[in-house]
Amino acid sequence: MMFTSRFVILALLTFLAGANAGCATCDDTLEVDGVAVYTLVNSTTEYNGYTLCTYTNKLGTDVTCEYSDSGVYEDGDDICPRVSRMDTYGC
Repeated sequence: MMFTSRFVILALLTFLAGANAGCATCDDTLEVDGVAVYTLVNSTTEYNGYTLCTYTNKLGTDVTCEYSDSGVYEDGDDICPRVSRMDTYGC
């Protein structure tokens, strides 16, 4: 019985570690009314695991989007998607 309990706990911890191994990734473009208007110019992963995406349009207007390590929108401009794609291979 003791062996089974330890195995279950180890398996659960391994699963949870794997579930959090990914990070948010930036889309190549941001769309307005279905048209790609902003193009990705920079993508960085911050020390806290957050991903910062910077986009620009032809007029030089910048848009910044920040996502948590789970891909949820945290901060930035109103045009930013509320959820980002995830990279399952880690940051």
